[in-house]
Amino acid sequence: MNVDDGMGKVVLARKRRAHGPWSDLALHTIGWRAFQDLCSQVCEVVLSRPVEIFREAQDGGQDAVFLIPSGSDAPAIGTIQCKHTSEASKALKAGDLSGEIENVEELVEAGLADTYVFMTNMSIDAPVAAKMRARLRALGVRKPHILGSQYIVRVIRSSARLRALVPQVYGLGDLTSIVDERLSEQSRALLDSWIPKLRTYVPTKAHRDAVNAISDHGVVLLLGNPSSGKSAIGAIISTIASENPDSTVLALTSPRDFEAGWNPNDPGRFFWIDDAFGPNILRDDYVQDWASAFSKLRAAIKHGNRFLLTSRKHIYEGARRQLGQRNLAQFTDRSAVVDVGDLTFDEKAQILYNHINFGEQSQSWRSSVKPHLAAVAGVENFLPGIAERLGDPNFTKGLAPREPSLVRFMEEPTEHLVDTINALDDQLQAALILVYVHQAGFDPSDHDPLAAKAVAELTGYSITKIQDSFTELKGSFLKLSGPRWTFAHPTISDALTEVMRQKPHMMAALIRGAPIDTILGSFTCEGSPFIRDALVVPTALDDALVARLGRTPDELHRNRMLFHFLYYRASEVVFSKVVQQYPDLLQRSSWRTDPVVDDPKLATYGRANRLGLLQDYLREEAADRLVSAAQDALDASFFEEEDMLGLLSPLRLVSMGMGLRTTVLPSLEDRIDEITADADLDDEPDSHFKKLFDLLDRMEAIGVDAAAAALIEEARDQVGRSVEEIEERKRERDEEDESDTDWTHIVTQKKEEAPAPPAPAATRSRFDDIDK
Repeated sequence: MNVDDGMGKVVLARKRRAHGPWSDLALHTIGWRAFQDLCSQVCEVVLSRPVEIFREAQDGGQDAVFLIPSGSDAPAIGTIQCKHTSEASKALKAGDLSGEIENVEELVEAGLADTYVFMTNMSIDAPVAAKMRARLRALGVRKPHILGSQYIVRVIRSSARLRALVPQVYGLGDLTSIVDERLSEQSRALLDSWIPKLRTYVPTKAHRDAVNAISDHGVVLLLGNPSSGKSAIGAIISTIASENPDSTVLALTSPRDFEAGWNPNDPGRFFWIDDAFGPNILRDDYVQDWASAFSKLRAAIKHGNRFLLTSRKHIYEGARRQLGQRNLAQFTDRSAVVDVGDLTFDEKAQILYNHINFGEQSQSWRSSVKPHLAAVAGVENFLPGIAERLGDPNFTKGLAPREPSLVRFMEEPTEHLVDTINALDDQLQAALILVYVHQAGFDPSDHDPLAAKAVAELTGYSITKIQDSFTELKGSFLKLSGPRWTFAHPTISDALTEVMRQKPHMMAALIRGAPIDTILGSFTCEGSPFIRDALVVPTALDDALVARLGRTPDELHRNRMLFHFLYYRASEVVFSKVVQQYPDLLQRSSWRTDPVVDDPKLATYGRANRLGLLQDYLREEAADRLVSAAQDALDASFFEEEDMLGLLSPLRLVSMGMGLRTTVLPSLEDRIDEITADADLDDEPDSHFKKLFDLLDRMEAIGVDAAAAALIEEARDQVGRSVEEIEERKRERDEEDESDTDWTHIVTQKKEEAPAPPAPAATRSRFDDIDK
């Protein structure tokens, strides 16, 4: 129904549903090992004390025993016995305790069962529980407890912290209603697409580190290779954040979305930005946008907002180099950076178990691969996203259920995925290509008509027929994120790039019809420096590419992307043809970059000048910018870039050097005072002087007289004092802010708790019941 929000706007209100505390969750489906982990977390939350694994069943039964360590306020040690069944409606019987009598007697004699807790996912009737407690007392247990599925479900529903520890419970029943009513409209569809996957999710050390980083710093950057699970962690933590009734979760796709979505008067926003620096390859425009947006992000954190960013490792490394001192301090010192790829064998095995157990594979297929799953989990570069595909028969057609094939599937996933895409019907491939050319996703009501027409002509299918195929690909290759169809995983785009490389006729059609942003952001020329995951345009298509580049719309955003393409991705032939055939392109306006060494327009001018293709007046304009950067902004970043330095004539070089010696050095005292007064206390104190130190180092390397050397030494001493002053101001500010809101409702572990000792190796394979 529609509800007026009091400000003249109409918002969509979802109809609320009542859910009783005893509503069932499908605990029988999670597997015996995951149930043991759930029990241990339930005990930690309820008892406020970690539990230690004492032993796992050695008789093939689905149970385990935990010890409750003694503490200063609990001198006696207790035992927790957990028993799991995969039968949905099974009820506990008093006789089920008979098989444990001998174990209980041994525990009582050893002083390990002052308290004895029997936990199970079976339902328990009150008379049965009473009989079992009486029997345990007779055996010497002073405090017996019998806890069944009703108790576990009630605890899960009442504890947000427990759900943060074991978020897969969101996918076990109608518990999704907890978050569904609180999601912002613009993000509900995206998070809803993840909720069915929550029951397969395994909380890893990276998950806990990410939660703690957000709690400590208000921001976290998850780094990982494709299919490493960084987006899954982002979705899970965003879903948990949405439980807070004061939070609004916003799933964004670019830094510009953040700047548009940040409201300084709304402190409860949680921003999830997936692939923050580009989905498949580094987006230079994203890097520059973040460079200017980080100051707003810091302000937003101070207002109580929280941020989770993800990126592929190699993409962030490229962004980090470009950002330099403009990077976020928590990313520079890596205090808020989490590598999601470092998994233990137990974490890998549980991830693999969950994806196959909850997947769509037949029982016979699961039986045939069961003996080989431990070897798959043991692959060094194990990827959770590839484990998910092993549970989907759409991706395992033609895959032999033998150890070498399964291990190779995990070790070399792109090759198999390429084969899978090539094996799809032509109409289904057409649907994937249509999404591919629309990098932000294909919206049936808002897409590029020229790109759609090009795909239709290329594949021979009408747009209507191609769209009809989307539903068939949903859940495996595609997902629906709001109104847009996007790839279910970025690696599908990577594989499709490889498919395109193998089909030159497709490349020709894409160059003619793909959106210019796709060409500028995802393509590169044959013969130019290698760019990982970029689609290479063969030299035979140089003229077609030059024609498309020449028609790039004259807009600040796209001009920047064009200059970046010309300098970094265009071959010598393509670069020369574009500049000669479209000389007016070089006169276009573009966003400026700080430091100047990262400005693609100046880099393009430098390349054109080296090739003798730059007009004199443009060279003079570029030279003026470089001199101004050095003398006014203390930016000497271009000193070692030959192409940029070549924009300065010998006379301008000498003049610039004299200006630095006679004007800049004597004025450094006042400049340092200005920098100190304007310092952002959210940055590291010495980061404000990186440009200055770089300039001084470069001047010394060139050579200076004794008087100039003395001025340089005085400047360094003054900077040292200024850094101390900024540090003191920062300490005073932080002491005042200690009472600020902390995101404690999802902190997974109390920091004062010592970690539990490592558990003994299980005597039973994690995959024993995978085919049950």
